[in-house]
Amino acid sequence: MNHYFISDAHLYPSGKQHPGREPLKSFLRKLAGNAPGKLWILGDLFDYWFEYNTVIPAGFSDILSLLKNLSDKGWQVFFMPGNHDWWCGNKLATETGMQIILKTTHCEVIDDRKTVMAHGDGLGSGDTGYRIMKPVLRSTAIRFLFSMLHPTLATGFAGIFSNTSKRIFRKQVDSIPEYLTRWIVSQSDKGTDLVITGHTHCPSLVKHGNLIHASLGDWISHFTYLRVGGGEINLHEYQE
Repeated sequence: MNHYFISDAHLYPSGKQHPGREPLKSFLRKLAGNAPGKLWILGDLFDYWFEYNTVIPAGFSDILSLLKNLSDKGWQVFFMPGNHDWWCGNKLATETGMQIILKTTHCEVIDDRKTVMAHGDGLGSGDTGYRIMKPVLRSTAIRFLFSMLHPTLATGFAGIFSNTSKRIFRKQVDSIPEYLTRWIVSQSDKGTDLVITGHTHCPSLVKHGNLIHASLGDWISHFTYLRVGGGEINLHEYQE
């Protein structure tokens, strides 16, 4: 069985220009035409996502439909939320058929390799400010307070605090932060063979001794995905 991994599409609602939306839709259609496998989405599929009791963010029906089509064709689709879409829930799972894994890290044997997967935010000893705020932002209390806002107002606030693409285009990331590399290397002490992360938007495939680290890149400027299967680990740039 082939396993595919993507992260950091940071999709906006339809109608707002996004360089990766159409390539990602094409990628999902092509997967649906292949023999069923597993698709792992390691966070920040959406630039902003929040589910109220009765509504979900508008403007993503095309993506949700393509993910549901994959599930209907026998694919197993897994979603590990990132720092931009952690506030997802049952409605997203129902609309897409995805299995949502609400954990910072997830371990599974993939193609006979002990594999650790993570979005990548807040790991290791760096990014101290974010690591302090992370449990607060993900708390039940903050989620409840945010749910009291009208969806239109909440979306506006989220757009102000996100501003993802502008930050990415302003500063190109060409290496994995040292603190994250240290955390990755430390996983070899637990017998891990493969670590897969997103978040940095920096696509790379690096070997640290007996451990391999795959950083997934993004679908804003790199359009990269990882394929694991048949004893091979390959990082590809998607070409329509």
